[in-house]
Amino acid sequence: MIYTRKKSSIAQETFDSIADRIRSGCYASGDKLPGERILARELQVGRTSVREAIRRLESVGLLESRQGQGTFIKNPSGEILQSALMSNFLTDTAIQEKLFDLRLIIEVEATGRAALCATTEQIETLRRFNEKVEICSARSDTEGMIVADLEFHRQILVATGNDILVNLMDGIVDLLREMRHIGAEMPELLSERIASHRLIIKAMETGDSEAAKKAMKEHLEGIFKGVKATWTKT
Repeated sequence: MIYTRKKSSIAQETFDSIADRIRSGCYASGDKLPGERILARELQVGRTSVREAIRRLESVGLLESRQGQGTFIKNPSGEILQSALMSNFLTDTAIQEKLFDLRLIIEVEATGRAALCATTEQIETLRRFNEKVEICSARSDTEGMIVADLEFHRQILVATGNDILVNLMDGIVDLLREMRHIGAEMPELLSERIASHRLIIKAMETGDSEAAKKAMKEHLEGIFKGVKATWTKT
């Protein structure tokens, strides 16, 4: 029954339920999302879980909050590609390697550009999400850490000012989340992730594009090296 589930489980189920409605076309692109009270009643969960699910759906690009108007459905671009790859993702190392390569191609250059134009507020947002990564890691809150890490990297893309780039990566967010699950329980990768994030933030604070690119490249390559090491053990 609902009251016996853990809070994190309820929030995840609520997230999945609303996401499924968007993907199935129950809510069309541009539609206004029903209010928290209505969703809570329909999904038989608390409003806190609905609120958390909506926040996460906004962070991955499926929803958009408009000041004074409400929350609206965004076009779930890339869902077909994501569905096609997801079933084999955890067992197909070739797909994982290509996804890491995609991230290197996109995120390294994006970080360099973001370093040139990020505002003080955007850099502070990055710092907050890295702190959440640290806090969740210390609490062994894997799901919370993954969400914070996803948002850290997404905010770098946001700082480039290129909405198309943000939407492109939002389109494969489920794959990006699964990628993080693979190395989430490896202590050495957790410490490396936090330290690398700090280097990225430091380079962006000084507007050093090349240092920012270098920090992101080394970060992604370090994570990939750790994940790749697990392939030989399976």
